[in-house]
Amino acid sequence: MDEPVPDHIPLYDDWGELPRVVGRAEALRRGYSRRAIEHRLATDRWHLVLPRTYLTGNTLTWTDRLNAALTFAGPDALLTGAAALADHGLRSVSRPDQVLLLVPRQVHVRPTGWVRLRRTSRMPPPAPGPGPACADLARAIADLALERRRLGDVTALVAQAVRADLCTVEALAAELAAGPQRGSRNLRLALESVTAGAWSAPEAFTARVLRRAGFPPFEQNARIDLPDGSYVIVDFLWRLLRAVLEVDSDEHHYLNPADRDYTSRRASKLQTYGYSVMSRRPALIHSDTSQFVRDAHLWLTARARQIAA
Repeated sequence: MDEPVPDHIPLYDDWGELPRVVGRAEALRRGYSRRAIEHRLATDRWHLVLPRTYLTGNTLTWTDRLNAALTFAGPDALLTGAAALADHGLRSVSRPDQVLLLVPRQVHVRPTGWVRLRRTSRMPPPAPGPGPACADLARAIADLALERRRLGDVTALVAQAVRADLCTVEALAAELAAGPQRGSRNLRLALESVTAGAWSAPEAFTARVLRRAGFPPFEQNARIDLPDGSYVIVDFLWRLLRAVLEVDSDEHHYLNPADRDYTSRRASKLQTYGYSVMSRRPALIHSDTSQFVRDAHLWLTARARQIAA
């Protein structure tokens, strides 16, 4: 007669196949009794990371955190916001301390600890690809934009995502139209700026300043073909005036000597071919917008006189 199997041992040994993160229901399905689960927790073979959610290893990695949140929230949950975007190379998005999930409205699980839930009747399809289940990137960007209070932060997010081909302006516009209108103003303004040609938050801010001050129409991120067969992309261009305004980002040009040198060489090259170049740092435009408007107005007025002479 076979001896009974102790209740602190699973019905079968699948240690090598057991996921790093497992929910209580899945552990029971695999044959672990409640006492077996409690024994593993008591002996530190498993670790409780969320209610009814266990880590079967020793170190909770970033991926483990995402999988634990999804396991806790149920099979229909999807990562969104910063949690879904953090590993896509966007400078404006870092791994969040709290993980945001989309769940259907009828799901009754409650948020806890570092897991936040957003109930919705508009669940998106999961984004294709390996890894933890995420909302499609346009939805994740829109969800993160709703949480950011500063227009510059939202513009940076949208501009970086569009430039990196993570999503299109059209897809974000569709999310804006279908999503909640409360809190969506910054996303709408960011989309307007990026559609107009802004590649960064400082460019978008500068463009708004110029338009509000009544400056003549300009091109953003415009290509100039030079007589030597090369070309450059400039931030703002008044083509008929052969006038170029460069917004030299503090983050890139002034912290990266190579970028700073390239910007300086590009300005010299443009001046050699008859262009007038004015450069300003975003911090100066923000700190004294009125002075920037006066300087730019005087510069363009003088340039128009030179061209007419």
